[in-house]
Amino acid sequence: MNFFRRKREPLSDETDSTQATTPNTIMATSRWLRFFDLFRGLIGRRGVDYDQFRLILGYKLYMDAADPEFMNTLNNNSKRREGHNAFFAGLWVYALISLFMCTFVFMFPGNRVFGLGYALLFYSMMYLTVLVQAFSGSLLDVRDVGILETRGVTEQTRSAAQTAHIMVYVFSLFVAMMAAPIISSFIATGIVSGVVFTISALLLMIVNYVFSIVLYAVILHFFHGERLKNILSMIQIVIMILSIIMYQLPQLLTSASASFSSMNKPMSFNWVMAVVYPFWFTGPNEWLRSGQFNAGGILSVLMLITVIVTYFAFNPAMRRLTNNLSKLTESGSEPAPTGWYFRLWRKLIPQRDHQKAFFTLSWRMMQSDGDYKMRVYPSMVMGFVFMIIPLMNAIQEPGNFWTTLRSNWVWNMLPAFSVMGLPIAIYYLRFTKNPNALNVFANVPNFDKAVMYREAIRTVLVRLSLPVVLVLGIVTILVTNPLKGIGTMVAGLGISAFVVVINGQLFQGTTPYGTIFQTGQVNSGAMIGGYMLSIAIAGIGGVLSAVAPWWAAIIAGIILFGGSWVWLNHAFSHPTFRLPGEPGED
Repeated sequence: MNFFRRKREPLSDETDSTQATTPNTIMATSRWLRFFDLFRGLIGRRGVDYDQFRLILGYKLYMDAADPEFMNTLNNNSKRREGHNAFFAGLWVYALISLFMCTFVFMFPGNRVFGLGYALLFYSMMYLTVLVQAFSGSLLDVRDVGILETRGVTEQTRSAAQTAHIMVYVFSLFVAMMAAPIISSFIATGIVSGVVFTISALLLMIVNYVFSIVLYAVILHFFHGERLKNILSMIQIVIMILSIIMYQLPQLLTSASASFSSMNKPMSFNWVMAVVYPFWFTGPNEWLRSGQFNAGGILSVLMLITVIVTYFAFNPAMRRLTNNLSKLTESGSEPAPTGWYFRLWRKLIPQRDHQKAFFTLSWRMMQSDGDYKMRVYPSMVMGFVFMIIPLMNAIQEPGNFWTTLRSNWVWNMLPAFSVMGLPIAIYYLRFTKNPNALNVFANVPNFDKAVMYREAIRTVLVRLSLPVVLVLGIVTILVTNPLKGIGTMVAGLGISAFVVVINGQLFQGTTPYGTIFQTGQVNSGAMIGGYMLSIAIAGIGGVLSAVAPWWAAIIAGIILFGGSWVWLNHAFSHPTFRLPGEPGED
């Protein structure tokens, strides 16, 4: 549902294009603002200056539509018409995905916990994913903090505008993903059950939203500066992993059922239902269906407790979040220490052409750039996400847990598939908060840009890729046969180095640290090529290391890593990019 789209009027194309990008037009025609106008009295009675509230919200919506980077990841970074919000343009994808959720509703009308619960679980998982991709940028929007703090806007008005702003997107995502399952519930379970499910789904939407508010409010309260951005990156990684785990847990319910027909009958309360909180919101429907307190009543009680806690937690959390947003603009006063790991690798860098100096520069820039970490680090943990597969299989399969866990084939592929995030890590090397800092190199006679680019690529390998492969390799050694695990880890190190250099070749036409962060400039062709090559190399290398003897995998990994390192020392000899401020730049 797109309340932001204005009604068609008999105006010329030129006038339409102009009005679509004018703040005054949005103030007058935005359906979202008209929707909030219906509650003007209610909002005003809560101590909110409604005129200020409407002005702030209107300009936030205008800035979202005018900003080419706002939530553009949800629109696959494709081109869009000027003045049109990228988030709304990408909602059709989620509406299409929601059709898959309808199958559970129709397949299990006699088991409301499983049929309706899986739809709510899938929605919650997608919400957490979108929270990491896009909603975080809106929740943690600092573009207007300094302006509002100096214009006499009250705390209640700021909080209300911030809440309304994010709820526009939360509710739009909810409608896109839950409209089809809700309609399906009316058809499959009846009118009364459909109404109850609609109310429960809306309550889940609010709980998910308040949970994200509380999470970020706590983080902002305890952390500052660059450390705060590091913590936010870690939280986004944890959210992504938890969402995958939560989606896998209901398989335990299906494995406990003897047949498909038994899954379509009321189920007794199970510990998995207590862990997967979206299942709690199916309690009223299950209670209505079976008339039994177990499990419908138990889940209903859990849902009621959650809603009550959410009600009392929202106002304090939103107040703390709004008051502490300015912390995101802080930066550390001193550079973070480098440590032994950096010093060890710096000794391996060739002495010629100031390579050690540029390796140090790139390391420092990557270390201090919180925006880079927030965008890249979640993509670098895909290998850890793959660990969930053998773990869940071991829990579900009968017999010895440890034997089942060790025998899973995924462990042989784990180090190799840790390279999945490297294309985006190398792509985002081009962005920084202050690209003008490179002007000093643009004025250096005969400056070798190849050295700067080469050491930036090397930093991705050493700082991001190798630690992930080593950690996953150690886990593989502990879980599987030690010698086989060592061979898999060494092969993963070689594959990682090779993938880094290959992706460096794809992106060598762009200036490292030469552009302000803007996701709307994604080179989709290079990104797709990088991902396809990475997947192919990781797949082939992982299979070969899995079937080969452990000693052969070690030898191959050493040769591949050493060859890639030597290749990196001489690669990118003729870069085509231009530095900011370089003479001759267009």
